[in-house]
Amino acid sequence: MQLITVLATLASLSLALRPNIAPNHELRDTTLLERLAAPPSPITLPTVPAFQSVVNPLLSRVDQGQITTWMTRLTQFPERYYQSQNGVAAANWIMSTVQALPVPSGAKLSVYLYKHSNFIQPSVIARYEAATPTTARGIVITGSHFDTAAYGGPQGVGGPNPAADDCASGSVAVFEALRVLTTSGFIPGRPIEFHWYAGEELGILGSNEIAKAYAAKGIEVVSYLNLDQSGYIKPGTTPSIGIYVDFTTKAATTLLSATVAAYAGLPQVGNQVCGYACTDNSAWYSAGYNSAMAFESEDRYAFPYNDKVNPDGSFLDTLSVVSVPHVAAFARSTIGFIVELSLAGGSSPATTKTTTTTTTTTKAATTGTTVTTTTTTTKANTVATTKTTTTAKSSTTGSSGGPVVGQPCTGVSQCSAGTMYYCQAGKWIVWYQGC
Repeated sequence: MQLITVLATLASLSLALRPNIAPNHELRDTTLLERLAAPPSPITLPTVPAFQSVVNPLLSRVDQGQITTWMTRLTQFPERYYQSQNGVAAANWIMSTVQALPVPSGAKLSVYLYKHSNFIQPSVIARYEAATPTTARGIVITGSHFDTAAYGGPQGVGGPNPAADDCASGSVAVFEALRVLTTSGFIPGRPIEFHWYAGEELGILGSNEIAKAYAAKGIEVVSYLNLDQSGYIKPGTTPSIGIYVDFTTKAATTLLSATVAAYAGLPQVGNQVCGYACTDNSAWYSAGYNSAMAFESEDRYAFPYNDKVNPDGSFLDTLSVVSVPHVAAFARSTIGFIVELSLAGGSSPATTKTTTTTTTTTKAATTGTTVTTTTTTTKANTVATTKTTTTAKSSTTGSSGGPVVGQPCTGVSQCSAGTMYYCQAGKWIVWYQGC
């Protein structure tokens, strides 16, 4: 109780209710105060942009019409509450919209619902990567939450709220960044993930569960970039992007500041502070990963009615408060950040010059059965394939003939019999169930 009281006290000292609802409306997960030991970034983050020749042509493809269409549809759900069927439907719609994107030759796009243990709304995770594995280690992640809250209304916190600024605007900027990459033919160096989180409004629940899971599995993340409210401009103020410095890392924040300057087309205001674990970047920071956060303005100029409706139920956070050009600027800066990190450190196809076949026969550690693994590596497409034959049930190999946990891999994820495997530090690990 004392830790929660401290959080509430710190938050009450903030200049605004931002970037989420007032702390007396929710209980943040106090375990976020203790950082976990996630794997370090496999590269040193750059401090300045190095791939302007790649990024700049992409920026012209940001489409305000597409942003308007996507935001309009997302705000048509009566609400997107984390314990409602509308919240589930919104997640399904996001997934189906991602699935409909064109994918260029040489790339692949996958998307799935991440189902949580204590609430019904799933998060959505999309992964965009080269079809041919590369030598680049780690992944880049950007994300935003898409759930809603409705404090002050007659139907309670789960009542209707279009929540256009908080946080359809951030969700749309993340989607537009993905859409631009797939439709432009960009091929990532290292994989890029796009996350839409459930349950942020009631305590960054979705991102916290996911970030902890990634850390526990030892997944290397170069950096996470969070978008929250991204659309409101207070009348009479100069449009800008706020750069937050708490629950973020210096390396990621330095790069974010540089990419905003190079690609957003807006001025920035640095050294913004929440004072508590106010949104999803906190989850990745507390899991031990590099983390950065871009916000719609200087803290004191943020939209003052996020997560609120009028006592009669009428809406405050509607499309009318969102500037589409402002959201487009966040899409541009996001593209710059994730492309720079996807290409940073160099990458090349995981090629070999010869074709080899190796057969290894081992005894299973506990069952005494024999496991024969044949690995064939070919020059064509430079993709290694693994075929496993098991003479009896064994605890060391999957019965589906898919990847074998702990065995060498080539830097690519693979779905086998409903289990997604991920190549981490040169060996297969189980990533998630339900692919």
